[in-house]
Amino acid sequence: MSNAYIIFERISVQDANCIAGFTYGFPAITHFLGFGHALSRKLSVNQNLTLQGCAVICHQHQIHAYQPKEHRDFVFAQTKNPPREKGKDNKGREKATITPPIIEEGKMNMTVSLVMACPDLNLSRTAEINDLVQTIMNFAHQHRLAGGSIQHIAAIHVLNLDQQKLSKKLKRLLLPGFVLMDRSDLLASHYHTLKQQQADAELIDAWLDFSALKYQAQPKLKEDEPEATDKTEAEWVRLDKPAKGWLVPITNGYKAISPVYSAGEVSNTRDSTTPVCFVEAVHSIGEWRSLHRIQQVSDMLWHYRYEQDWYLCQQGEQAQTEAMANELEEGVVDDDFNDDFLSSLN
Repeated sequence: MSNAYIIFERISVQDANCIAGFTYGFPAITHFLGFGHALSRKLSVNQNLTLQGCAVICHQHQIHAYQPKEHRDFVFAQTKNPPREKGKDNKGREKATITPPIIEEGKMNMTVSLVMACPDLNLSRTAEINDLVQTIMNFAHQHRLAGGSIQHIAAIHVLNLDQQKLSKKLKRLLLPGFVLMDRSDLLASHYHTLKQQQADAELIDAWLDFSALKYQAQPKLKEDEPEATDKTEAEWVRLDKPAKGWLVPITNGYKAISPVYSAGEVSNTRDSTTPVCFVEAVHSIGEWRSLHRIQQVSDMLWHYRYEQDWYLCQQGEQAQTEAMANELEEGVVDDDFNDDFLSSLN
């Protein structure tokens, strides 16, 4: 097994989906793993190669939103699609242009770089590598990324280096950029602390401490005022997050909320040959970390993890391969999972 990696340098994406579960601002990590999974399936047939995991480095982003008035919430800029639409009357004659409906959605433009492992790669000749790069480039432009259209890819690199040299090479190629890291460990730790302080605390309370903007009133006591009253002046102070770092709420997978239905049992599905299961989004905590702080490239790769009703994207040494993800599509469930994290969710 080689140490080869495929680097997609600065992918410019237009109109990507920026809503993920309860959150907005950046696509869910499942979008990027799905993009890599789609490429892997094509490469496995065309080149007998597979891609494993996906690291996400963000260079630029612009949400399609505006602020109607000062001190008001931002709202998404909505569009009417299609821009023009003609109808026909009862006699089949065309009438004047009618107003199309507004499609409520959140979109964004972004420039990201992706890093994926390719353990089956054993190419050494420059001509073979160039042919592979062109093949991957063609496949990538055939797909959408996070629901958006790929406008441009600066370059695709195939690197077969050890972790130390690869890390230095990535920093020269992709800086400045910020890597999305999994910090579910902070969520589990903070939830454990809350449970010790409040027996009725729930996991959503711990998650909101990271994701919500919270303020607390600090009373301004006078010299002759022993304690605060209703008439005491107060200063509203913003509360810090439970941990340091550029921490953000993210959507990192799904949890089943129904049994798995046989193919064709549920109407109006995408196809009639695949079993269907209804799910809800799973939320966690992520951290945007500058690329220069990353020591091992393997540490920033997201992978699929699943067990029973859980289907999660996480980072770590025990990450599952894309082959296991393919088994999931056929209904195979693996029992190896991070029990500590699951227990914190229950």
